[in-house]
Amino acid sequence: MKIDVALVPQAARVAPGRVLIVIDQIRASTTITTVLDLGCADLLLAGDIRTARRLGRQTGYLLAGERLARKPPGFDFDNSPSELARAGLGGRGLILSTTNGTAVLRRLRAADAVLVGCLRNARAVASAAVGLAGSMGPHGSVQVVCAGRLGRFVLEDAVAAGVIVSRIAEVLGESSDGAELTDASEAAIRLRASFPDLLTAMAESDGGATLREIGQPDDIAFCAEEDASRTVPRLVAGEPIRIVALTP
Repeated sequence: MKIDVALVPQAARVAPGRVLIVIDQIRASTTITTVLDLGCADLLLAGDIRTARRLGRQTGYLLAGERLARKPPGFDFDNSPSELARAGLGGRGLILSTTNGTAVLRRLRAADAVLVGCLRNARAVASAAVGLAGSMGPHGSVQVVCAGRLGRFVLEDAVAAGVIVSRIAEVLGESSDGAELTDASEAAIRLRASFPDLLTAMAESDGGATLREIGQPDDIAFCAEEDASRTVPRLVAGEPIRIVALTP
């Protein structure tokens, strides 16, 4: 099975039989996974702040998100997984709008399957992606998409991609199929191996520096946790776009 990594979002390709795993490691992917872990009743994605506010008025859902790492006026929460974990969302609906992650998810919504990946659900999303790609026939493949920052490469997404690709290779190694890794996949794995641990990688990344700058360093350690969740978020195309937990 071919496993590729789009190190910048422009390299992502929607193709028949291809499962996409979108990573916005710091922080949208981690936030989405955490929100579903918390029992959020309904999770909607909004492409812009005005749409998020309109959906909030229509549904009564809470608003979470950021623009250039800052909480928009009138929103209930920032795009902070640790803050949302402390708040608790059981039984509530949420609308999320972010600068990079939700924008990339919206752009790729026509794919056969779009999953959301991060370090917290690395093993679970890897296993789910292999299963979905395998069900699409002999040409099924997986592409891990780094959301980046405003279209540019960021370290934290590439490191998380390396972890997830390694997990995919482990899953395929346990079956009769093997993993055919592209150069970009190999590069992501080697980048991850260049750090002594994931916390160091997240702390030294551009996203980690931004979190310290805006006074939210707690999110660095939260985002660095590996395999803390078995939740696999999946995009449901439509208007508005929904994210649901993939059921086995």
